[in-house]
Amino acid sequence: MDFRNKIKQADAVLFAVPEYNYSIPGSLKNAIDWLSRGGFVLREKPAFIVGSSMGVLGSVRAQIHLREVLSNPSLSPLLLPGNEVYIGSVHEKLNENNEIIDSGTLGFLDQVVDNFITFYNKTI
Repeated sequence: MDFRNKIKQADAVLFAVPEYNYSIPGSLKNAIDWLSRGGFVLREKPAFIVGSSMGVLGSVRAQIHLREVLSNPSLSPLLLPGNEVYIGSVHEKLNENNEIIDSGTLGFLDQVVDNFITFYNKTI
């Protein structure tokens, strides 16, 4: 209930998805399933998805599956269109503190966040 209330009160949601065996982790699927019951806390809430992996595809398979899961009519957030964030070979873009140091990746993420702010302002 606490998790559902936090999502309900949030202005927007960021899904940061790791790839696990070509899909989303079971714990993320379970959390999202709880959001689909007893009210529509995620429906039409602005959201976007980011993901990374050590592989070159950067969580693309997990994000495809997540988008399918989120298409459930009981969920249906307003996903930022045209801004898919797949950060591949992420281990090569981090410093020893796990902070992104790759300037291209940082610039891309800044642009996506700016795009999301514009998208968010149009949806409220």
